[in-house]
Amino acid sequence: MPGRSLALALAAVLAAPSVAGCKNTAIIPGTEIPDTPDNREILQVIERFRTSFVRQDPAGILATAHPTYYDESGTDDPSDDIVYEELGPILRRRIAQLESVRFTIEYLDVYMRRDRATVNVWIDATFRLKPILGDDGMPRFPPRVVPKQDYAKFELIREGDSWLITKGI
Repeated sequence: MPGRSLALALAAVLAAPSVAGCKNTAIIPGTEIPDTPDNREILQVIERFRTSFVRQDPAGILATAHPTYYDESGTDDPSDDIVYEELGPILRRRIAQLESVRFTIEYLDVYMRRDRATVNVWIDATFRLKPILGDDGMPRFPPRVVPKQDYAKFELIREGDSWLITKGI
């Protein structure tokens, strides 16, 4: 057993610098994500998306999307898939329905491989929808509040010196 104790002690000593090194790694404030230039740029793109949504600015949201944007909308039904060419009109229509927005994102992790990145997030949002008016201009449906709390994933691609969203808007 003395040999085993020495081996364990040696393993602990050898592991200590790597553990200490991890604690000294800078992280992006408010996250557990390493503070690297790419990670910071990627989160800034998603923050531009989020703040554009809060400002109800469809053009600002669209500016964060890559021309290859494609999203299956979380279903196997191809009829609700969204491509970049449809994204602008869809955003304008959806934003026009909003009266107010509260939208926060908690950044959980970033995975990067060459010029592609995936960001896992927790979304906590509340959307207050405008009343739906009938042909006579009178409210057919009252305003309603739609909460959303869920995990989501954004996919991005590096385009030159910047990152753009290819899925997740």
